[in-house]
Amino acid sequence: MVEKRSTVKKSLKTQTDALVAGGHVLGWREWIGLPDFGVPLIKAKVDTGARTSSIHATHLELVEIDHKKFVKFVLPHYRGDGHGPIHCKAPLVAIRDIRSSNGEQDERYIVSSHIAVGHHRVKVEISLANRSLMGFPMLLGRTAIKAGRFLVQPAKSYLAGKPEQVYMADPSVTE
Repeated sequence: MVEKRSTVKKSLKTQTDALVAGGHVLGWREWIGLPDFGVPLIKAKVDTGARTSSIHATHLELVEIDHKKFVKFVLPHYRGDGHGPIHCKAPLVAIRDIRSSNGEQDERYIVSSHIAVGHHRVKVEISLANRSLMGFPMLLGRTAIKAGRFLVQPAKSYLAGKPEQVYMADPSVTE
């Protein structure tokens, strides 16, 4: 019985070491890039309790273009120089009821976007919400950090570093 536990421990340590070596470890907060929206850096809280990622967006407007639904929205102050809003448009993925951290449920527009985390670029779903009263303008939920993609070290911060520019600029570079 002791050998089996020891073998399991060694296997888990080997897997964890591989994740760390591959840059797959995140702290409880990280720098995220949103290349599809021209956002080079935004602070995000990594939240394994939240299913869907979320970003602070204002002036939400559902529009139809060529029989397809899009959401127009404003990211208030995320330009690289730190000044001024970014006006965005993205295809609508869904409208979902999302329960916030204070227990209230509301309908939110869901869009899809690439995120750049360290030297990784992945496509995730993001809900557009009013996060003006939250400590972080973005929340990275568990579907974005799903098993095998990232390991979360809750006692640390900014382990992935700032997003690498190649993952911001080149749309063909994706995990």
